[in-house]
Amino acid sequence: MRQISPAKVLVYVAALFLAACISPASAADQEEQPLHPVGFRQIEFVDGARHLALAMFYPSLAPDASATPFAMPFFTNLHLYKDAELAPGRYPLVMFSHGRGSNPLLYAWFAQTLAAHGYIVAGLYHYRANTYDQTIAYLANKLWQRPRDISLAIDFLLKDPAWAKAIDAEQIGVAGHSQGGFTSLWIGGAKVDADKYLAFQKGWKSNQMVPAYLRDELPLDASPALDVRDPRIKAAFAMAPGIIKAFGMDAAGLAQMTIPAYITVGARDTQTPAEDNAAFAAKHIPNAELVIIPGPVDHEIFVNECDDEGRDEFPEACIDAPGADRAAIHKSVGEAALKFFGEALGR
Repeated sequence: MRQISPAKVLVYVAALFLAACISPASAADQEEQPLHPVGFRQIEFVDGARHLALAMFYPSLAPDASATPFAMPFFTNLHLYKDAELAPGRYPLVMFSHGRGSNPLLYAWFAQTLAAHGYIVAGLYHYRANTYDQTIAYLANKLWQRPRDISLAIDFLLKDPAWAKAIDAEQIGVAGHSQGGFTSLWIGGAKVDADKYLAFQKGWKSNQMVPAYLRDELPLDASPALDVRDPRIKAAFAMAPGIIKAFGMDAAGLAQMTIPAYITVGARDTQTPAEDNAAFAAKHIPNAELVIIPGPVDHEIFVNECDDEGRDEFPEACIDAPGADRAAIHKSVGEAALKFFGEALGR
């Protein structure tokens, strides 16, 4: 069933998602495109005293016998070649923002899909808010550092001799999951309310579950969070964004986002429930498309597919409810991302 609200939000529900996230003609077009082998490389840059890292996924030349597959424990259906040679050409750039305390490699399936179809995907390890290095100040207080560091990463890539010649600076998008989905909307132009964001900071500042010495390090200053839009970003793809209202983003702030936005979430997301997050955002963003994935689909559906070892080690992240087909959903979401960025970035 398709409905168009006054805010021009297209809402796709029930069987439409799995049957036709993209039109048959668009699907055929995507399948006809030659697939690139996908290269993978980890790079770093510095911002003053801070070290920032990026996971780069990109179209590469056909691997030879010396090519090194990049094996990722716990995950399956990934085909990446470490440090493979970048294929000649100029490609759109999609920045990727991971979830709270996560890292870009957990979404390698998404990056692989785009890179195989001619995109460069740069996944930032958010400073002090990733799997390997995190503090409460950046996980739950200095959230504005997320979009600002994406902008710094774009600066770096467009100045780096190796990457600048391969990136079309007029075709830049952003994607993300969970807190990264929120980041995608934020850097895309949606704004937080100063008083509401400050209230969010105060909530952590007074949280007695956090040791006092850490609470002492938490700033109470909303000003860095008020204008983080990067005009170079032309489109935003947000997966299960959250937590929209708690971070201080209201209807008026969402209405400030003018670039195209694609927002998708599982119907049974227990961490960022659709009604208060994805659907709320899509209702108020002028150029937003909302896809609610039907069935027992929870928050972690957007993480890589897991192998048996992964399901044993990380059952909460790897095991879906009966009836939720992660591989099929990834295929549909990947096709939707290709269609969305293809249209929004003018490919």
